[in-house]
Amino acid sequence: MEAFSTAIGLQLYWVQPKTFERQFELRTEDGLFGGLRFETALGTLATASSATGRWTFKRVGFLNPRVTIREAGANDDLAVYWPKLWGDGWLEFVKGSKFHWKATNFWGTEWGFSNVQEELLFVLKPGVEKPKLSDLLKTQAVVEIGPQGHGQAELPLLLMLGWYLMILHQEDTTVTVTTTTAAVC
Repeated sequence: MEAFSTAIGLQLYWVQPKTFERQFELRTEDGLFGGLRFETALGTLATASSATGRWTFKRVGFLNPRVTIREAGANDDLAVYWPKLWGDGWLEFVKGSKFHWKATNFWGTEWGFSNVQEELLFVLKPGVEKPKLSDLLKTQAVVEIGPQGHGQAELPLLLMLGWYLMILHQEDTTVTVTTTTAAVC
């Protein structure tokens, strides 16, 4: 995998290489910058990797849901993401830094992390630049890194976690719509 510093000025994409596998790659036209792989077909445990590290993400809790972030193989949390009612939430690192996950457009189709000053670090937008028919059933996104995101030490982890949250949201929405449709029929 390539370091994010080499991606400055390039267009990044989250792509799903195989339609029905819960595995994703963060890439440019020619390079691989990271990956996210869910460990099971239906679970929420996922492993993310980039040139700067490997992490695990896991949604836990029922009445008090959250996502724990750990360095791969570690038992202690590196950070915890606390969701709020409308889908946004706060990521709090053990060392003290905080980031806000929020929708960046009215329809809630584009999301990104901002710092505590509410300066947007990046945005994930659905789709790819050059869609193909084989992409129709795949979950993919364009990544737009803002000026505040470049040089941010946590950027690789934030990009991985942001995509993880997008996938969980999509899967939760699909399950809700399917369940509601089945109950109506």
